[in-house]
Amino acid sequence: MRDFGMGKNVMEELVRTSLSDFLQHLDKLPDKENVDLYWPLQVVVANVINEVLFGYRFAYDDCKPLIDYVNRLNELNESNAENMGIAVGMALPALSKLPWIGWHIVGKIKHEMQQINQYVVDNVHRALKDYNIEDEPTCFVHAYKQKMADNENLDDVNLMATCCDFFLAGNETTSTTLRWAMLILAKHVEIQEKLRSEIHSVVGKDRLPIMADQVKMPFARACMLEVQRFANVLGMNVPRVAVNDVTIRDVFIPAGTWVNGDIHYVMENDPHFVNSDEFRPERYLNDDGETLRKDLVERTLPFSLGKRACAGESLARAELFLGLTSIVQHYRILPREGEAIDLEPAFVTTIILPKTQNFRLEKV
Repeated sequence: MRDFGMGKNVMEELVRTSLSDFLQHLDKLPDKENVDLYWPLQVVVANVINEVLFGYRFAYDDCKPLIDYVNRLNELNESNAENMGIAVGMALPALSKLPWIGWHIVGKIKHEMQQINQYVVDNVHRALKDYNIEDEPTCFVHAYKQKMADNENLDDVNLMATCCDFFLAGNETTSTTLRWAMLILAKHVEIQEKLRSEIHSVVGKDRLPIMADQVKMPFARACMLEVQRFANVLGMNVPRVAVNDVTIRDVFIPAGTWVNGDIHYVMENDPHFVNSDEFRPERYLNDDGETLRKDLVERTLPFSLGKRACAGESLARAELFLGLTSIVQHYRILPREGEAIDLEPAFVTTIILPKTQNFRLEKV
């Protein structure tokens, strides 16, 4: 994966190319007084991982397969949030083996995910249709297929599963975070103006930001950290299992116990985040206004910690920093005339979603 966008300069260029397409799309909108950014933000993020995995990007006026994928995934998340059987199944996993009960606890969800993931399966087949393994790979699917010839542990099943995991993980959380960022900056216009001033002083208006600009943009970095803290979209990450009996603060945890860190609670209730219900990027800056507070940065854990932290962290960080700064560089994001921004979550499932609200955009 590193050869096709994860952790290399290739990744940054893919993100910037996708953002360039996104900004051109905004420029062409006829009515900037009433702009719905939901689907444009979905596409700008999906196009990066889509190009890494499958070698192509969507046009903004021709992305129905992506729209269908996202809509079906949202419907499943909403259904799961109301399904008490899932919680029962996690507490009593033996029930999942029973015919009727097991279908409603696990089987139905697996079936629906298989239907949703058909999007990925179709794209894998499309990428491989005319590919010769003797040719130079142009995407992850090609590279994986080449490696299969030399590694018996790699097969088509694992290829499909890996692509499904990367597409899901590399899409929804990042686009949702950017949606939150747009709402927050529209709510706090003075912070948006300060951010824009820093962007223009460091980058100007004639080129898009690059990751190397970060060192000269402490307020932009602080804004991104505060967005991820204030509007953390994932309450918990993948659970761990205690491999040995252990006692922590007088609480005995036997071997085999599922353990999960409550990321959302930490970033909302850690006493180091004074007035944590307020959006204040400057909390991350030292008194000099130029350097970040290490103690707060280390407590901001949107990607979790350890070996099972988010595998796409470097890609997500690039998409978030470059996405936020590129949009603010070119557009002023404002509430619609006579309307106020609502920062209460719309829905809480595995992802904490913002309410869908339209914006007024002003070209800078």
